[in-house]
Amino acid sequence: PAFQFSRFEDLVDMTAMVDVVFFLLIFFMVTAMQGVASSIAMPPPDQQKSGTQGRRSLSDFEKEGDYAIVRIERDNSIWLEGSEIPSEQELRIRLRAARQTANKMLVLGNGDALHGTVVMVLDAGNDVGMEEVRLAVSDEEL
Repeated sequence: PAFQFSRFEDLVDMTAMVDVVFFLLIFFMVTAMQGVASSIAMPPPDQQKSGTQGRRSLSDFEKEGDYAIVRIERDNSIWLEGSEIPSEQELRIRLRAARQTANKMLVLGNGDALHGTVVMVLDAGNDVGMEEVRLAVSDEEL
């Protein structure tokens, strides 16, 4: 034959596809590990202790003296020792100072407060090294 057609195959460059797959894999691995690292281990309640201790009131914790009492109001304002805390950084500073006299923290949250605010306060207490963190929620004004 006078004409000979040369056969060209269209090749698809897979390099970009492999790069995208690796980026996605790394992204999902990092975000999955972040959720594990940001959790606080909370021990389950001891059934033997809870039955014998009974219920404790806020005045019991205030009299005890080794609790730093943090209040979270309905409007998400944070109060420690009777004064309002304007920022997360200020909360950590004040909790470090309070830890000199109180090695435990009681968080009194309003039922209408945002979950993120409560978690931020719990994380701050955990970060400054509070030995015991308790959480109580109430729908009433504290």
